[in-house]
Amino acid sequence: MNLLGRLGILLWVVMAVCSCSKETEKVVILATNDMHAQISRFPQLAAFVEQKRAEGGEVIVVDAGDRFSGNPYVDNAGERGEPMIQLMNKVGYEVACMGNHDFDYGQQTLKKRLEEANFPVLCANMVSENSELGALSPYYILEKGGLKFCFFSLIQTGTNHIPATNPGNLENISFRYYKDVAREYKQLAKDCDVMIGLTHLGFAHDSLLALVMPDFDVIVGGHSHTVIREPQLINGVLVTQTGSNLNYVGVTTLEFKRKRLVSKSYTLVSLKDFETADEEVALMVEKINNRPEFKKVVGQAGADLSTKEEVASLMTDAMCEAAGCDFAFYNKGGVRLNSIPKGDITMEMLYKLEPFANYIVKYEWNLERMKEFILRDYNRVAEPEKRYINYFISAGRYEIVRDAAGNGVDVRFYDKQGKLLRNENKYKVAVSNYVASAGKLGEEGVVTHIPITEAVVGYLGRQGCVAYEGGRTRIK
Repeated sequence: MNLLGRLGILLWVVMAVCSCSKETEKVVILATNDMHAQISRFPQLAAFVEQKRAEGGEVIVVDAGDRFSGNPYVDNAGERGEPMIQLMNKVGYEVACMGNHDFDYGQQTLKKRLEEANFPVLCANMVSENSELGALSPYYILEKGGLKFCFFSLIQTGTNHIPATNPGNLENISFRYYKDVAREYKQLAKDCDVMIGLTHLGFAHDSLLALVMPDFDVIVGGHSHTVIREPQLINGVLVTQTGSNLNYVGVTTLEFKRKRLVSKSYTLVSLKDFETADEEVALMVEKINNRPEFKKVVGQAGADLSTKEEVASLMTDAMCEAAGCDFAFYNKGGVRLNSIPKGDITMEMLYKLEPFANYIVKYEWNLERMKEFILRDYNRVAEPEKRYINYFISAGRYEIVRDAAGNGVDVRFYDKQGKLLRNENKYKVAVSNYVASAGKLGEEGVVTHIPITEAVVGYLGRQGCVAYEGGRTRIK
């Protein structure tokens, strides 16, 4: 072989070696989900992200939905939810998906937050192009180290075919079944090196998704608040989730050889045990939390309100009085504190109790309508053994009567004096705007525009001290 030929072979070897040396060998995906505006551990999260970046290789930071609703300093900021986006931008999130509680502020506010985000927010099974929010991208292809990562997003829908948020926030938005939509995008796996499901479906549905669509390499999930500590490989798909409230961050490590995924692993890291904190992010959190008005004492608990129903009694009594009603009802999922300790009740506690800015809607019902309201909700669960009371009541009580099969067939209502209610009367009934909308109670309700938090503040101001013992509902 002549000299020119040898030089050519040497040049080819050098180019091949250089090409291999530039090829990404490892990519780390750092994931959060269901943060619910719990910003106190963002300094630790920021420090952990920087540590992983300093270790070398590519790092992608992602979130699987429910960024808002849960912290008064975020939910009641001058611009609702804005602090959360500021912190996520600072940390360097690169992609996120929609969660059901991300709709809680309404479309106008949500649109502002999405515009402020330095990262795309995805949802493939949401049809929203004719809404105020506008259409969101179903997927996002991110290039890292010469590799294409496709993030594809889906959101949970319940029995009413919408996510678990106030239906009033979803005007002109509809949702399709996640399995049907996922199958329509199977070809995406051919257009990228790694296919990642970034979902807000819950672990059970993520597991089903892995069975029907093994095209995913990884599913980064949320919604069910499942703490997955050990790798879950389902039908060849690595399924992950990190619990909630920024207690953990998920670390998924992908290893490649010549652009082919050869290994994937997952670990869960506790942020409460991570001692390093980013000082700049810590100052941001401190500034966000600097709201002295939230520490204002508005009343007293004379004894521990030790159950969710006892806490709800405070809410329903306040609603009933503020709206001038005979009864008030509040849904179990809307009561966001399970207890209130004896002592001072502050504005911060009330904002945590009711972070949604719901207001009171009034109806006039006879006894049969009240019974239908309770029974329709109770019997909506198909399996009798899984049924539960969803609506708490103001002063007074009620009991659901069941037949031998476990179906609710009657409701007995009692007034404050313990007297059984009779059919001949009509009653003024207060509910939240969420219950009015989600329960499809009809348009005859009168919107009072009285915020429920404001009603509780007023009630505590008049009562001074409150105490509740035991529940007001039962199943016979």
